[in-house]
Amino acid sequence: MAGAKALVAQSLTPDGIKVVERDIPTAIPGTAVVRVLAAAIGPGHGYLATHEVPGFSFPVPSVYGSNAVGRVVSVGSDAVSIKEGQLVAIDPFTTARDDSNAEIIVGLMDSGEKKAQKLARDTWRDGCWQSHAVVPLENTVPLDEDVLVGKHGYTVEELSIILRFGVAYGAISNVDIKAGETVIVGPATGQFSGAVVEIVSALGARVIALGRNQATLATLQSKIPRVETVVVTGDVEKDAQSIQAFGQADAFIDCTPHTVHSQPSHIQSAVLSLRKRGRIGLMGAMFANISLPYSYMILNSLQVKAKWMYTREEIRRLVKMIEVGTLKIGKEAGHRVYGKFKLEEYEKAFEAAHTHSGWGALVVFTP
Repeated sequence: MAGAKALVAQSLTPDGIKVVERDIPTAIPGTAVVRVLAAAIGPGHGYLATHEVPGFSFPVPSVYGSNAVGRVVSVGSDAVSIKEGQLVAIDPFTTARDDSNAEIIVGLMDSGEKKAQKLARDTWRDGCWQSHAVVPLENTVPLDEDVLVGKHGYTVEELSIILRFGVAYGAISNVDIKAGETVIVGPATGQFSGAVVEIVSALGARVIALGRNQATLATLQSKIPRVETVVVTGDVEKDAQSIQAFGQADAFIDCTPHTVHSQPSHIQSAVLSLRKRGRIGLMGAMFANISLPYSYMILNSLQVKAKWMYTREEIRRLVKMIEVGTLKIGKEAGHRVYGKFKLEEYEKAFEAAHTHSGWGALVVFTP
């Protein structure tokens, strides 16, 4: 008895995507079934679902999509808090219950490690680009619908940005940003890096946002409090001087994307602009190696920390920030939904997501 449908990547080829009908699943212990209302599409997700990409590993056939908001349809018998009918965000960052070192992003990638690959292959194969997703019970993040939709007026499409903010919040927590500090963020004009700027500001810190797109930097500055901007030229010393014009910074969060294949100049410029005992947080997706000024870092006691994704506690703290209004999302914050697509419209959806890849942009499936 069909009643559900899914966008299945049958093979990692351009013609390997197909919409298929399925039966609506029933939750078993340890799971929840969520009716997907809005599933986010990242700028490169359409390509990842249709091409072999070095560094990204996931089984096929499978359902892609790593971020969604939906309504709980059924829960396993071990559920004590999550209820049928509840609005939730689907957290895709999943660990094996008997080994927390086995980590995957459901609907996007595993870590490449054998235990993680087994977890993705044998249990959590399917993501959110479907009408009904089976989710680990602990990965259903409750949303206060009365506050978020009723009071603040956010739509479910706008709420799908929550998991993007989760990745940013994990990196920020990793270097313990405090109110009153100065934080360099670079590059700052992408979807995840722009979210870092927003959260750092919401925590009460000042941001020095780096980037090459002067127009987007100006928009960030106009929409977000306590933001200074530096247009990066590629000259390490010159850019460092421009950053230092705002005083020494307490921390630097690097957000270099996977499209960069060699060390970008802004990393050196930012490191040279930190005070003694400053902190460096790495959260980007670059596969190239970087070099750092070794003796300078030793003499200044700089700390380097890297972070992949976030903890469950962090994602729930982030949701509370949005619920109480500390962190704004939606139109008031400058975010915009550029397209809502049915699963059958996946080609148009992928094109729209690729086109609208900058800060605050959202494209979603509404299956």
